[in-house]
Amino acid sequence: IASDYKYKLAYEKGKGKHIGFRSLHDDPKLVHFMHVAKLQSDREYKKNYEKLKTKYNTPMDMISITAAKQSQEAASNINYKRLIHRYVTPPDAMNLELARNMMNIQSDNLYKSEYTGFMKGTGWVPIGSLEAEKNKKASDILCEKKYRRHPETLKYTIDMESMPMELAKVNAKIMNMHTYKEAWEKDKIQIHVMPDTPEICLAKVNQYNMSQKMYRQSMEESKKKGYDLRADAIPIKAAKASTHIASDYKYKHAYEKARGRHIGFRNVHDDPKLVHSMRVAKMQSEREYKKDYEKSKTSYHMPLDMLSIVTAKKSQEVATNTNYKQEFRRFTYLPDAMSLHLSRKMMEIQSDNNYKADLQWLKGVGWSPIGSLDVEKAKKATEIASECKYRQHPETFKFTSLSDSMDMALAKANTQAMKKHLYTEAWEKAKNKVHMMLDHPDIIQAKANSHMFSESKYKLGWEQAKKKGYDLRPDAISIKAAKASTNIASDYKYKTAYRKQLGHHVGCRNIQDDPKMVWSMHVAKIQSDREYKKDFQKSKTKFNVPADMLDIL
Repeated sequence: IASDYKYKLAYEKGKGKHIGFRSLHDDPKLVHFMHVAKLQSDREYKKNYEKLKTKYNTPMDMISITAAKQSQEAASNINYKRLIHRYVTPPDAMNLELARNMMNIQSDNLYKSEYTGFMKGTGWVPIGSLEAEKNKKASDILCEKKYRRHPETLKYTIDMESMPMELAKVNAKIMNMHTYKEAWEKDKIQIHVMPDTPEICLAKVNQYNMSQKMYRQSMEESKKKGYDLRADAIPIKAAKASTHIASDYKYKHAYEKARGRHIGFRNVHDDPKLVHSMRVAKMQSEREYKKDYEKSKTSYHMPLDMLSIVTAKKSQEVATNTNYKQEFRRFTYLPDAMSLHLSRKMMEIQSDNNYKADLQWLKGVGWSPIGSLDVEKAKKATEIASECKYRQHPETFKFTSLSDSMDMALAKANTQAMKKHLYTEAWEKAKNKVHMMLDHPDIIQAKANSHMFSESKYKLGWEQAKKKGYDLRPDAISIKAAKASTNIASDYKYKTAYRKQLGHHVGCRNIQDDPKMVWSMHVAKIQSDREYKKDFQKSKTKFNVPADMLDIL
């Protein structure tokens, strides 16, 4: 059922064999479906309304229309000015000459003719003029680059004998470390100390005691001799035991086992004991105790000459250890002094390095845990928890299907049925064996259609006429007709009269000053369906109810 092959099998078999209607309108079922879709379509339902909602029909004999026409005639200048008659004036008439002179006086072109013909286009270089120099000076003053110059770009020279330079020289000599150490460097190589002085002997002993090489000498010698250390030796067992004690894995082993089995509170604040413990810890915490003090100790201002400040200073001098402890003298112990020997023993007992000496010796002793129980358990757990192995792709599994099984036989049959080559094989063999006579009506019709749609046949007459050449004179009728049509269609000629009349029109400055346009806008607003419904749209969502209405009470 779900096979794509079965789904397309009937369609593939019926390819090229369909017999039906040439278009949708020839099929009564499809026409009926289209009609039902139109009936159910909201767009078709509102189509006529959308066409008619912007159309407003008013009867011509309506009182408001009649009144508007009469008002328009009263406000219009159409019937106000009536010319008595038309007459022709001779070219030399006095009033015509006077009108011509007045037009020349008012003409903007004649007024600007001297400037346009003589001055316009004449070059003038303003370099060196007053305005150009003023502009340069203002640019220099307002220039951000020159205003914010680096001090290094300014030319400046200081007198080497001036007071600041002399003071700088003296300070440089005082701060010179080479001059400061020069006398000591000379004396250092001239002093000789005897090698048997107590200080030299003590320094040698201290060097021997502090030497890391001498400290490890016996260890290095024992390493050169080699050793025989068995697995059941006491130091090895002790090291393993200490490793288990210090192991983070062993430390968390019990916790990992108990994970998921704890039963208790969801968080700390739900446990009254933990809440009480946190509160007691806060009360006992020195940090919490001093928290408010630390915040406020830097926010206290007091005048320096206040009595309490002066008293505190004196008390601080009395309580300070600066003058309380005074060392009498400095002395040097002999290397074999009893107190020095005793203190050295005490330091060795308290020394953390000596305490961990055995651990330092065991550090680096290798032990391979491969094959141990814990390692094998960890490997098994890793394989179980591995996301990669859990979500393996089916292609990675080794699987072999029987070639004669039902699924494989069905797949082979589907492949044969879906092959395009086998589907068209019979047609490919038959189409090369079909022969059609040249005088067949279809062949003749195809040739006629090819001749009619041929681009080369369509342009044949024109190409032959071009090869013959032509003789076309400027006074030919076709040339004159083309020039006349060009002048008629010319945008320049079309706008010439308009350009000449520019500046001579006398009328209203805007629409509001023209009573005709104002009246037309008013009539358009009256007839506008949007203006008609404007107040309704504003007030349709407002509902006013008196507060003392019976239903409200």
